[in-house]
Amino acid sequence: MANSSRSQKKVLKIILLGDSGVGKTSLMNRYSTEKFTGQYKATIGADFLSKEVVIPDQFGQHRVVTLQIWDTAGQERFQSLGVGFYRGADSCILVYDITDPHSLDNLDHWRSEFLNSVGGGSLDGGSTDSTQSSDFPFCVLGNKIDKEQDRLVPRTRAEQWCVKAATPTIATMGVGSTGCMPIALPHFETSAKTAVNVEDAFFQAASLALVNEERKRRNSPQLFVPPTHQTIELNRHRQDSRNTVSNGSGENCC
Repeated sequence: MANSSRSQKKVLKIILLGDSGVGKTSLMNRYSTEKFTGQYKATIGADFLSKEVVIPDQFGQHRVVTLQIWDTAGQERFQSLGVGFYRGADSCILVYDITDPHSLDNLDHWRSEFLNSVGGGSLDGGSTDSTQSSDFPFCVLGNKIDKEQDRLVPRTRAEQWCVKAATPTIATMGVGSTGCMPIALPHFETSAKTAVNVEDAFFQAASLALVNEERKRRNSPQLFVPPTHQTIELNRHRQDSRNTVSNGSGENCC
């Protein structure tokens, strides 16, 4: 039964967040359709594409997974329309433009807004659910690596942000001791135009989403459902017991 349940197809929801113009729509299209267009059109609200992939789970079993990749509005006037699509997400991809330092700085806003919307708390002093915010999987993508000559965001600066944004988690600090240490968010430099690292980045996000989905399933209350294929007839068992006592020795007792 366990193997059959793990073989069932999963639907995982991945959210793309970031400033307008960083290439979220282009990344989604490149990964889902293997196509790229240089024409820019602002996303209003949200849009999504689906792609079926095979991902190994934590048990080493290969799972057939349908990814729903949601592209949300980056322009401020449309942002409120996209927030409602955050709920139910299994992982989140934060996208910045390597030629635009402000797009990296604004990832703090996008991550905070996302966690507030899904109930994971905020980074700016709001109420927090430390368990959910620390466990929720994020990936960071520095897009437009094909414009290396125009780079204004050093890779080291982005990696430092990934360490800063990571929530400290309990990790082993040597034999017999434990301590808190930040685990950096996964970081990829990508190009929707040339497809560099796009497949790897989405595969990482999907793998983390699958782990997160399994974690949510384990943590959700499980109701006990009694078996329905067996019926216990108490009266029949009592009658059988009496017949055994009566006929067992051929003599009636008392």
